Amino acid sequence: MARTPLLILAAALTVGALSPANAATKKVRVPNQYDGSWTIVATTAAGPCSASTSYHVQIKDSDASLPGEDIDIDGGVSAGGAVQATITSGANKVPIAGSLTAQGSGSGTWRTSGGLVECSGSWTAKRAG
Repeated sequence: MARTPLLILAAALTVGALSPANAATKKVRVPNQYDGSWTIVATTAAGPCSASTSYHVQIKDSDASLPGEDIDIDGGVSAGGAVQATITSGANKVPIAGSLTAQGSGSGTWRTSGGLVECSGSWTAKRAG
């Protein structure tokens, strides 16, 4: 349960990775300048969630999701890099906000809502390779 908020964060931020059809509902759009592999590190500042978790995600052709996870993402990344999304997994909702740069970095905040676990924290992103 503690992993869910951070997992959700990763999906939203870079908001994700293209994956098999059963992975996640794709309701996000990400401008093509953010295509590529990204490493997302989510850090918990408050609550019982994992202290720090790293995710490797892929954005391709403006679509985003997290492979192998049953999540729903609503939101996206603006052309200017503003990240605004809510990721849902079961009863857990994780609103995230922040920004990405076309040069390959980003940061922001996340918090859980609507679930049994309440956590909040920050995230950083870096384009891999």
